[in-house]
Amino acid sequence: MAVAEMREDAAWGLVEELLRTGLALVDTIGALIEEVPEDAFPGEDAGVVLVEMVVGTCRPALEAAGQEDCRAAAGLIASIGESVFRDLRAAASLAAAPEAA
Repeated sequence: MAVAEMREDAAWGLVEELLRTGLALVDTIGALIEEVPEDAFPGEDAGVVLVEMVVGTCRPALEAAGQEDCRAAAGLIASIGESVFRDLRAAASLAAAPEAA
């Protein structure tokens, strides 16, 4: 499949956006967790507070989409992850298996 065709493919576009956004969120939240002073959120886990902030930022768009679509999107993301991890485990097993004589 040529690059131009890949970019028009819905699956390619979804996975590319999922990776780009996921990596950016992990990098951003990870950096914030490292930089936030320990006493910034007394009695609370900084990671949980930051996730709450992200949810609050996303909530208007998610509410506009509706509960059903949000659950479907979460299920799709989980399914993508499960497929990737399953295939990576299978590839690792094949790579580790001794070659047949």
